[in-house]
Amino acid sequence: MRADLPVFLSDRDPVAVLDRHADTVLSAMREWGIGRIDERETVHFCGLIHHPDEGAVAFLPRESGTGDPVTDLETASLTMRALARFGVEVSKRDYDDDGEAGNPGSLSVIKRLADDFRDHGLFAERKRQRTVNSGKPDWMRTVKREVAIPGHKGQPIFSDIRSSRSTRSSDALLSQIQAAVIREIHLAHSWWLTGTFSRREELLSCQRPPFPRTIWARKLEAMLPSLYSARSIFLAEYLRYYLRETRASASGSFVFGVEDFHTVWETILRETIKRSPYDTMRNWNSELPKPFYLHQGSLMQDPRSKGMQTDIILEHQSSFTIVDAKYYAAKNAGTAPGWPDIAKQIFYEKALREIVDHNSELPAVIHNVFAFPAATNDGPLTKAEIRHTNGQPVSSAFPPITCSYVSVRDALNQYVLRSQGIDLANNDSVDALQG
Repeated sequence: MRADLPVFLSDRDPVAVLDRHADTVLSAMREWGIGRIDERETVHFCGLIHHPDEGAVAFLPRESGTGDPVTDLETASLTMRALARFGVEVSKRDYDDDGEAGNPGSLSVIKRLADDFRDHGLFAERKRQRTVNSGKPDWMRTVKREVAIPGHKGQPIFSDIRSSRSTRSSDALLSQIQAAVIREIHLAHSWWLTGTFSRREELLSCQRPPFPRTIWARKLEAMLPSLYSARSIFLAEYLRYYLRETRASASGSFVFGVEDFHTVWETILRETIKRSPYDTMRNWNSELPKPFYLHQGSLMQDPRSKGMQTDIILEHQSSFTIVDAKYYAAKNAGTAPGWPDIAKQIFYEKALREIVDHNSELPAVIHNVFAFPAATNDGPLTKAEIRHTNGQPVSSAFPPITCSYVSVRDALNQYVLRSQGIDLANNDSVDALQG
């Protein structure tokens, strides 16, 4: 079994570049209907495309590619593991779907199956095998089936004793399907998973299922009612999900990832940014004011169902920070958030102030931050300010928005480790945020 190491590309790479150098990848994307390659000038995809002939192509998050194969392999591995965690947790989020397209849930299933095989090996059924003179004596069967010889005191003596012995068998269909699936996972994914290769001999010794792959999922479904152990039920359900979600396209390619990594980026930052001991993790969005329409000649108040939804609000000892996770290149004004995003941040600041200043004698200190992905924790932009057309600053009614750059690699690593280690206060652009 050969594990394919991927070729590295990046989310938001120009479609024209892929058309010249990776036309097989573009064909697979068109076949699967992903990447927005016929709508946009840049590819919108982060994850893995695996082709049976061309091998694996990993699309890294934007701004994270270095050109160094070793570093990029580590970043790609972190990306896949982060997408796998995101796939597990995506159904638990209590905020509205932002339109991300893709199948990160498949990656979480792949990782669970690989981890199970690493920890426990192939599933083996435990059976009681009937034996003679070997194992646990079965006196009832011995008395019925064997002829006793009288002993010197008249007691019966049996020359052969019927018995039984517990054996483990990996010949069951469930084990065969598991082995076949793990072989597939090893070929496409072992570069970012760990442990599948160490049990290689188990996979090679197991027979392939005597049915075509197209009906394995149906066989597992029929098997489920007769299973009783927790592991056998887990394997049948997860293998069935894997087989349903990884039906190859006409060319034999598979796709694992998301089109809109901005939702993943937002989730990663929410989970990994350091919070002060004074942060109560309050659900601020549920308290922010929302628009109401009032009816003529009536006291009826007609609210909009959806109000303002901030990404992240941090509480410090004597201040607050509103962080907007922006998946932008942010090299200049043309690749940074435009007026709608800037205006939203200004309104977020005013909305939060309505809450925190309500019972306070002094107005709260509220910082606003755009958090961009980058190779390192720095970038070219420092802040967004509202100014007069001649470039002169306006009044304090329009506070600036700080531009913060977060290392994608660091953020992915912290997310995979389930750690809060991203410190915005250590960023050169936001060294005065916490109060």
